[in-house]
Order: sequence, then C-alpha cells, then structure tokens
Amino acid sequence: MKKNIFCLLISVILMGCSVGQEKLETYLGSPKNFIKDPHFAQYQESLNALESEYLDKKITYVEYLGMKKELDEKYAKEVQEREEIISPNP
Repeated sequence: MKKNIFCLLISVILMGCSVGQEKLETYLGSPKNFIKDPHFAQYQESLNALESEYLDKKITYVEYLGMKKELDEKYAKEVQEREEIISPNP
C-alpha cells in the first residue's frame, strides 16, 4: 500500500512538472535552466539589443559604451537593492 501511494505521489509530481511551460526533460537536460533570475534575464535582453544596435551601426561606439555603462549601473543598483531586502543589516 505504501509503495502504491509513493509511486502515485512521484508520478503526480513528475506530471505537474511537465504540465507547466517547460517539460521536465528541459530541467534534467540542462539544470542551469531550472532557476531563472528575471532581473538578469531583462539585463541580458537589453544588453543583447544594445549590442545589436551597435553591430548594425545604428549607434556609435561611444554611444554604445555610454548606454552600456548606464545599463550596468542600473543592474548593479537592482542587485544591491535585492541584496538589501534579502539580508538586511541589523
């Protein structure tokens, strides 16, 4: 009886993982996709868009560096704010 309940529980958990946006095989194949940081993902998308603009010669190198610096500072500020929330100093 205990084996049946255990098997049922495991199958429900595995089925629940596969019903979401991504299948369980995605997580098992590359565990780095299991935990996602939305702040970093947004930063990475913005950085990729900025690099594409530079490579398409829509902006100059000086503009690229300035915008990249602003983006880096914004991301660093978000990380610092998040760290303060997670581990407040007494």
